[in-house]
Amino acid sequence: MTRPLPNIGVVIIGINVSRYIDGCIRSVLSCDYPAEKLEIIYVDGGSDDGSPELAETFEAVKVIRLDHPHPTPGRGRNAGWRASSAPLIQFMDADTTLEPGWFRAALPHLKDRTPCVCGFRRERHPKRNRYHLLTEMEWGYEEGPCRYFGGEVLLYRYALEETGGFDEELVAGEDPELSRRIRKTGWEILRLAAPMSTHDINMSTFGQYLRRAYRSGHAYAEIGLKFAASSDPLWLRELLRISVRGGLPPALMATGLLTGYPLMGLAAALLIAAKPFYTLNRIARRFRCSMPQALVYAGHSAFVVFPQFAGVIRYLAGRLLGRPLHNTRG
Repeated sequence: MTRPLPNIGVVIIGINVSRYIDGCIRSVLSCDYPAEKLEIIYVDGGSDDGSPELAETFEAVKVIRLDHPHPTPGRGRNAGWRASSAPLIQFMDADTTLEPGWFRAALPHLKDRTPCVCGFRRERHPKRNRYHLLTEMEWGYEEGPCRYFGGEVLLYRYALEETGGFDEELVAGEDPELSRRIRKTGWEILRLAAPMSTHDINMSTFGQYLRRAYRSGHAYAEIGLKFAASSDPLWLRELLRISVRGGLPPALMATGLLTGYPLMGLAAALLIAAKPFYTLNRIARRFRCSMPQALVYAGHSAFVVFPQFAGVIRYLAGRLLGRPLHNTRG
């Protein structure tokens, strides 16, 4: 006898996503799954571009407006899944679309000890510019049992209830942080070799690139230090890499100036900063990309640690001074 398909609560979060929300919702409504089994909830973090009003044009969508001066992804996701009665929850960001066959592909792999299943995210316009290319390369995660999921994941409700859901104070990195707590219960997170979602980074300026890197550095510091002394550290290695490669070159150049050996300090700094260029062949093999693309990625890896290190410093300063970084509405 065929088991009945379970109800799925689809929780979408966003702020000022009027250009995306229609396509995101329509991708869920048109997927290969009975519409009556889907409960779609859009949680708006404080838009001023009409995003919640656009979502409300769909009769099948419940809209929640967060009334908080500092909206975070965790607050949005928690508000969404708690408003749903479905035993399964699919999280989505509004700037993504769901692959039509994702639910059918994922459901057979959900087990009692494997309550979380994710697939692969792809970039919608990977050839638009170098920022989009780099983002597409970043989505190349490992298959099989994995350490954490990202913004899109299908999971049993009980995994959220027993862990308490997302950390609502984190400005970024809430998905890996929850993943760690889920794994600490003894549960497994499984990434399938199946397409799950398509994303649009919509990045075209250097300023956007810097802000994204800055926030990621802040997240690496906050989460890396939170679990640094545990038996299962998360992002500690990444934090150390950012601190060494982002902090040491400026320190070496400053030391060279102060000691009267500026060229020696500059040379030592360049040797450290250029480390990604020493592994071009490895980058090309890992991403199965051309050598010119590997050069782009190496340049990104060499530079991105500096705005990330600024994010690390911001986290440490905020913690010392009692002035944490906050998201703002709108």
